[in-house]
Amino acid sequence: MQRRAPKRISRREFMRVSAFTAAGVVVVACGADGGPPAEEAAAADEAPAEEAAAEPAAPSKYNEAPMLAEMVANGELPPVDDRLPLEPLVITPEEEIGDYGGIWNRLATSASDNQLGGKVGGEHLVRYNKDGTQINPNVFESWEVSDDGTTFTFNLRPGMKWSDGEPYTANDLLFYYEDVLLNEDLTPSFPNWLIVDGDPAVIEKIDDYTLQFTFTSPYALFINVLGSLWGDAFARYCSHYLKQFHIDYADKDELEAMMADAGVEHWYQLFGTKPDTRRNPDTPSYLPWNLSTPSHNDPLIADRNAFYWKVDPDGNQLPYIDAIHWSLVDGKDQLNLRAIQGEVDMQLRHITFDNVPLFMENMERGDYRVMLWQRGQVTDTVLHLNHTNKDPVLREIVQDKRFRYALSLGMNRADINEAVYLGQTEPTQVSPTRNSPVYWEPQAISMTEHDPEQANAYLDEMGLTERDDEGYRLRPDGERLSLVFEYVAIFAAWGDIAELLTAQWKDIGLELISTEIDRSLFGQRLSANELDLGVWHSSGEWNPFIEPRSFVPIVNNYALRQYAFYYNSGGKEGFEPTGDILKAIEIWEEIKTTVDVETQHALFRQILELNMENLWQIGVTTAPPQPVIVKNYFRNVPEDGMFDDQPRSPSNTGMEQYFIRAGQDT
Repeated sequence: MQRRAPKRISRREFMRVSAFTAAGVVVVACGADGGPPAEEAAAADEAPAEEAAAEPAAPSKYNEAPMLAEMVANGELPPVDDRLPLEPLVITPEEEIGDYGGIWNRLATSASDNQLGGKVGGEHLVRYNKDGTQINPNVFESWEVSDDGTTFTFNLRPGMKWSDGEPYTANDLLFYYEDVLLNEDLTPSFPNWLIVDGDPAVIEKIDDYTLQFTFTSPYALFINVLGSLWGDAFARYCSHYLKQFHIDYADKDELEAMMADAGVEHWYQLFGTKPDTRRNPDTPSYLPWNLSTPSHNDPLIADRNAFYWKVDPDGNQLPYIDAIHWSLVDGKDQLNLRAIQGEVDMQLRHITFDNVPLFMENMERGDYRVMLWQRGQVTDTVLHLNHTNKDPVLREIVQDKRFRYALSLGMNRADINEAVYLGQTEPTQVSPTRNSPVYWEPQAISMTEHDPEQANAYLDEMGLTERDDEGYRLRPDGERLSLVFEYVAIFAAWGDIAELLTAQWKDIGLELISTEIDRSLFGQRLSANELDLGVWHSSGEWNPFIEPRSFVPIVNNYALRQYAFYYNSGGKEGFEPTGDILKAIEIWEEIKTTVDVETQHALFRQILELNMENLWQIGVTTAPPQPVIVKNYFRNVPEDGMFDDQPRSPSNTGMEQYFIRAGQDT
């Protein structure tokens, strides 16, 4: 197959969301350099989509880290030219060509909190740039879309290798499709992000470096989704390693022996742990760094990947940094304290905005700078009432939208803003961000005023007029109207917010009982439908066309999670959605196949209208900037990055080109 010259998607084209051009061929970006300068971007905005953008010149000679050169000299590694693809991806550094070497020191609250391969050094099939305005090639070096928008042909990088030196080919992606997604033991329900109009994608290998995805209807959002967290799983399944744990390939006796050693009953329980780059140091990867110690070690260590497939414009194989070390700490507060003391080289995970004054005050002593990245999230605090509560009386109360209205109006967001966010946020519901083309202010600010009188009126109207001797309202069964508010103290000052809400909602007769719990327990209770009220940050509101989890219960919508289970399991689990919840899902399915961008936006407005009317979940304030702590000697970290879950930030900022200035003691 003849490969087309890769081209860049301008911001205007990106914001159209659709993957199509007038010629029926998607134009793809070249180089993951975080996008062109402002002047170039503005020009590209006005240019036809068919115009090719300038590409970084391919180096004529490749260089490598001294530690790898020594291994080559000792016969432990093949030469660098033999380890790289025929055409490595050229990454333009944020500031300058970097120095090789050094250890990147980070902190983690648990072994799995290292996030290796996700938010640390994650690599998607395609990758959003640093501010989410552009999709660039990554593992896929180019792609084409059929005129009818149903067939996507992707080209891999010939000569790309796994970290063990074996070829990375279409066979690996096909293994994930045929032997993981189509295996009901491993994947009981085919993922909905690969289903259009009720039909799953069909994936075929054209040759060793060409793969084709075919849908029965146009999939206008597919390229966007591939750049999100849903697209990154496809890339990580190393077939030649994983087949030894798969029942269709493994020797039966050997597989049973490994299961016994692991203490598991079923083969798929063993298999499920093996592709996890956060925990399994044995799995070959395609990441900049690979885990090199058992996951329970402290420090946890990831060393550079000698077969990593990217270079800088001078031909230096990336990454620049030799290794990442994670030291384990006891929770968010200790992590922030140690960061204030200068014990991290670069980190934003668990770095919270309420500590910004302390970070600023200690910059000189800690030899670091504080960056404030924009958020792709509209808020870091979403209150998720459980609409399917196991308590039938409480479930009926929560499902009455007047109750949700009352809680929102009974909240004093101005006080929360001053006490928790240093006066830097504004009241909001869960809405698209202001820079999103589908932002709609009436929905964003609906029911965000503090109006306890109207809140009490809604509750009275519901018949919740009886109160106990402490002033709390009584449920229809005579029990006190209480909600247990469970939170995990890792991402935001949710405990402080809980204290404020306890007093504010007492004024409308509701008892709030807050309790901090472990993250794993939170997840278990959430999935088991055992929470009354949970809290988490939102995600993806800068581009809700990737995956509208904050507006439609298709996945991870905590308030409506049981409806999402039903949607994703094809009706095998969860609660069947009805009424406006079902309507929102149906509109989203229509959006997936809608090519015309104006129609997409009009349909999404209908989803926002349903959210405004029903207030399924309650927002508090807009998200403050995300603090990023960066040592002064730690370079190539952008000042203007975007933080969001979907592009797996900060991986979208090109962590492979971060570097530590030579001669610095880390």
